[in-house]
Amino acid sequence: TDAQLASDWRFPQGPAWSREDGSALLTGGTGFFGPFLLHSLLEQTTGSIRVLVRARDAGHGMERIAGSLTAHGEPPTGPEGVVWQERIVPVCGDLSRPDLGLSPRAWAELCDDVHAIYHNGALVNYLLDYSSMRATNVGATREVIRLASSGRTKVLNHISSTFVFGWSTKDTLYETDTNQDMELLDFGYSQSKWVSEQLVLEAMRRGLPGRVFRPALIAPSLEGGGNNFDIAIRLLAFMLDQRITTTAQNQVSLMPGDIAANNIVAIANLPDTVGETFHVTRDVYAGLTDITGLFSELTDTPFERYPVKEFVPLMIERCQRGDILFPLLNFFVHSADNITAMEFKRYDSARYQAARDRSDFGVQDPPLRDVVLGIVRFMVRHGLMEGRNAELVHAHG
Repeated sequence: TDAQLASDWRFPQGPAWSREDGSALLTGGTGFFGPFLLHSLLEQTTGSIRVLVRARDAGHGMERIAGSLTAHGEPPTGPEGVVWQERIVPVCGDLSRPDLGLSPRAWAELCDDVHAIYHNGALVNYLLDYSSMRATNVGATREVIRLASSGRTKVLNHISSTFVFGWSTKDTLYETDTNQDMELLDFGYSQSKWVSEQLVLEAMRRGLPGRVFRPALIAPSLEGGGNNFDIAIRLLAFMLDQRITTTAQNQVSLMPGDIAANNIVAIANLPDTVGETFHVTRDVYAGLTDITGLFSELTDTPFERYPVKEFVPLMIERCQRGDILFPLLNFFVHSADNITAMEFKRYDSARYQAARDRSDFGVQDPPLRDVVLGIVRFMVRHGLMEGRNAELVHAHG
């Protein structure tokens, strides 16, 4: 029932909208991916950008937004030399609360002024159950849809995830697939993202202009920027430390955060892409063997390779309480059979590639070596590598 909209919700098309007319609203602007999106919005659009942020007041909110944005890289200068601070408007709120935690006046202002919403905010956690994530991930999406349909018509750009497919074993997952039957969704994050996406797709079927973007694994920027200690970074840091990898052929689509954000905003600025879903994944297949091979080259680290059934017990044996991977150890143990079962699953991203290539701002996939180098730079910056390896990374540039 959480994936159903109220039967009386309708989304008739309103007056013609324009990306130059009014402001954009970004949720999740101070998380990992949000600052990359904010950077791209500043670079590719000209209007003001309202950023939903948990803060005591607007001043505190601006401090949080500015701190997250500058930590991800130098913010771009706007058209005609407009400084980025003049285009950002903090909106104090809370995704987990009704009306997004906004006052009636703030809600009304957003209804009348915003022309496009980038709903990126979500709780990302692989250990919590659905009920623990429902308010932030599902409730917020429902409120964002209500906001999008109130006042002037707004375009909703929803940042979903390939996790909506759970542990799917299909050979190819297409951008038109939706996992309608909720197959193989056995952990809270995938369940909450599935429900959130279903709400958006239903609103789009009823007339709300929108797009759905499904990134896979978001990596640090090519320069090592970001604050991403997610599941992929934790696993790779452990593998590098222990010098072990797996021979599993699962697709590992590591997309740098700056590239993913750039292309999402670029596609969202193409009016004829409204109503579509996009897999924000890399064009060419890569697996852990390819990635750890590049790690080996960049850090002069040899890796021992094991099948998943041998790798997981070895991981259990070697992963200690102080390791960065330790909090997710049970998740990997529980999921080992599922990971093996979906070894040959691949993501199709033909629609994403075609739209990206049509945009003047679209950026092609960088070489995998550059992506891995960005991850290694991130690890060096955050003290996740030995000094010897760090020196080798600097030698590689």
